[in-house]
Amino acid sequence: MIHRQSDMTVEIRSNLRGGVGDLPFRHLFSKEELGGRADLLAAVTLQPGESVGEHPHVGNGEVYWILSGSATVTEDGRAAILQPGDAEFCADGHTHSIYNHTQEPVTFLALIVPDRP
Repeated sequence: MIHRQSDMTVEIRSNLRGGVGDLPFRHLFSKEELGGRADLLAAVTLQPGESVGEHPHVGNGEVYWILSGSATVTEDGRAAILQPGDAEFCADGHTHSIYNHTQEPVTFLALIVPDRP
């Protein structure tokens, strides 16, 4: 299945999980197209000062993979600065957040996968 960028849906999510900003989520494929293998696969852009607030994962996990820019990612209360190519996985039962601490946009891939026994 091939999706051109022009065919992808963009959804704006405001103040996500108590974060700051109106964040565009470019959905690469819908949950239905992913066939239950993932709940979300989207590229997200944070402008300077924007964030996704700290939130837990219950019954699933989430990957943040930095595509461009630099962001502060906090996992279980521990902060780290991630650069392009760096990734973080928040497993079931843990918390995380992401914040653009720079003066440039940051784009990351968000992938939410169900927890499987």
